[in-house]
Amino acid sequence: MKSFAAGRKARSAPLYSSRGPRLPDRIVALFEACCASDRRACLFLVGLCLVALLPGFFSIPPVDRDGARFALISRHMVETGNLTETRLGWEAKRTQALGLHWLQAGVVKAAELVGVPEAPTRVWLYRVPSLAAAIGAVLLTFWAALAFTHRRAAVLAASLLASSVALGVGGRLAVPEVFLVGSVAAMMGAMGRLYLAERQDRGAVDWQQSSQEARLALVFWSALAFSLFTKGLMTPIYVVLPLAALLAVDRSALFLRRARSYAGLAVILVVVIGWFLLRRYGPPETQAEFVVRTLLGPVAGGYQGFTGLPGVYLLLFFALFWPAAPLAALAFPIVWKARRIGKVRFLLAWVVPVWLLFEILPTKVPAYVAPMLPAVAILIALAVERGALALGNMRLARVLWLWPLIGAVIAVGALLGMAVFDRTTSVLAWPLLLLGFFALVIAAASVREYGVEKSALVAIAGMLVSGFGVMQLVLPNIDSFWLAPRVAAAAAREPCGVGSGPIEVGIAGYNEPSFALLLPDAPRFLDGAAAADFLKVGGACRVVFVERRQEPRFARRAEAIGLRIQRGADLRGFDYNGLRQVRLAPYRPG
Repeated sequence: MKSFAAGRKARSAPLYSSRGPRLPDRIVALFEACCASDRRACLFLVGLCLVALLPGFFSIPPVDRDGARFALISRHMVETGNLTETRLGWEAKRTQALGLHWLQAGVVKAAELVGVPEAPTRVWLYRVPSLAAAIGAVLLTFWAALAFTHRRAAVLAASLLASSVALGVGGRLAVPEVFLVGSVAAMMGAMGRLYLAERQDRGAVDWQQSSQEARLALVFWSALAFSLFTKGLMTPIYVVLPLAALLAVDRSALFLRRARSYAGLAVILVVVIGWFLLRRYGPPETQAEFVVRTLLGPVAGGYQGFTGLPGVYLLLFFALFWPAAPLAALAFPIVWKARRIGKVRFLLAWVVPVWLLFEILPTKVPAYVAPMLPAVAILIALAVERGALALGNMRLARVLWLWPLIGAVIAVGALLGMAVFDRTTSVLAWPLLLLGFFALVIAAASVREYGVEKSALVAIAGMLVSGFGVMQLVLPNIDSFWLAPRVAAAAAREPCGVGSGPIEVGIAGYNEPSFALLLPDAPRFLDGAAAADFLKVGGACRVVFVERRQEPRFARRAEAIGLRIQRGADLRGFDYNGLRQVRLAPYRPG
């Protein structure tokens, strides 16, 4: 504990090099200039988020399944005007939160009004709320960190979150988890200030709340209401368990009295009652909506996680919080020794109880641990600010060699995937991936000379460079991963007679929601036999895409009903949900 609280004067390794203005020194100089004021810090963090998230934002096709499902539900809201229906196809009635769908529908509707062509089929429009939420989560992490550290360390904590893989994925997908990250950061940032104020003012006789405490309480309850509106009933877990842990350790609940707010409770009641009324007395399903939902049929279900043993989340952490995860491993022993310090105790309570709960549960969903990442980033920044990492056993710094190791795995994996699945490569991506890799090597090799903070900034810069190559130049161009855009393009090329109307599309054996999102009209998800009937009863302007496992049923049914068919060129790809090769054959009446 003494090493953690010793302060910057006790650092054993210099933060800056006395040599010339090399690239790491320039990076740190830019970082220092951005930390001069809160306004500069916020502008820097917004720019960092845009640099980290915009590569691939417009070019990556819809990702199955949750991202495509949420976008497709929002598209139906835009087309039907029913803002309470959140199910697809033959699903039973769903009661998921409406907030994200309303935001996505609002963005798409606004795009239609300003003249964006084919706005409902443009997946990047559905990602705009997630991008804004990711930026908000980083800014709220910076605000929450200011309760525990000074501005420089708070900017470092927010930068670690902004450059993480977890936020990079959430900010590029049309999913609500990134909203939960920002909401939890706001709630725990407000509660952390109230908790530390109670510890400092212990023994005071004045029970009157100050105006600042009232504002913090309102922030807490408003953030809780917003997270309920966008994510649903899972939100209280991330607040109740940390507060219960603090009550058990401190054996005192006095700090909770500072969080009382009648205005905040009113906001909660408005959200809860409004949700109930919309679900209970929402407009009934129209005939047109029923027809569209029936045509969709059995759309593939959303991502429900996987079954794993305790400890899986700890392994996933090194991927989700890369490149900051090695810093967390370096800081953990020192942080744990300082667990009796009020600031550290609160941050550990933010992380440990919820993490242990999810480790115990058999179903593992990586997104569940994302709301704890701001606390981990703040703990790292707090350890760096106090000089604790410089005083620690520097033999542990060998863990930082995970930076170039994991960076090389990501780069090689991306290029290898492009070569294996599409038998091609990206010439433009090679120099970026190599440059990012060498930056990570420099960061790991020079930690003794530069210090942990400077090396972390170099690692973030290397991650941004290599991330641009992977997300913008490699991943969107692996055509085998993206069957839906190719199916939509093949359907658009189908010849139809004059006056026959738009092409009607059926899909048998591969019912991913991305197909329905990209096609101008709702497709029909069928089995092989029903696909033959679909072609038989329709006109010439129909086409079905039959997956190879459904082709025997399709052929038998076509022969039984006397259907003459024409077969087009196969579409081959890789199902990353089922981890299998897929072949779709287009058929039209002959």
